[in-house]
Amino acid sequence: SIPKESIIISVTKEIAVNSRIIAKGRRIRDINRLLKDYGGTAAKWVKKSSDFFEEKGEYFEYHWYEHHGIGRFELKKKKVS
Repeated sequence: SIPKESIIISVTKEIAVNSRIIAKGRRIRDINRLLKDYGGTAAKWVKKSSDFFEEKGEYFEYHWYEHHGIGRFELKKKKVS
């Protein structure tokens, strides 16, 4: 098992400032797994998304989960259609 501390991601200041919340608390599809894996309370979990960006002619955005007081987890680059 990977220690939780090694999974916390580093989001640049620019990405964090321009991020938006796309789901909160119990509206997060994976909330039960997040609570089991990382702890905290459902009310403090949010799923965030970055602005989209272009890379090699395709558009992407980053998605991640965040819990105030615990950290940011599971950064994923998602292709935008």
